[in-house]
Amino acid sequence: MTPKLTDPALEYLLQSAGLTLTEAEKADLKSVHDGLAAMKARVRQKRGHMAELAHSYGFTPEDLA
Repeated sequence: MTPKLTDPALEYLLQSAGLTLTEAEKADLKSVHDGLAAMKARVRQKRGHMAELAHSYGFTPEDLA
């Protein structure tokens, strides 16, 4: 389970970064936190050579299957 971004944790992170945000901006940050956590989980997976198509040439039919 992905940890939730609590108000105290958000306040600590903002204070550590030296940022001052409005309540609306804080609410926006909290609303995207879960989506960012899910995106990080998808990105941090093993990938084969076919993941970087711009850097590979000469595909065989087996590569594209």
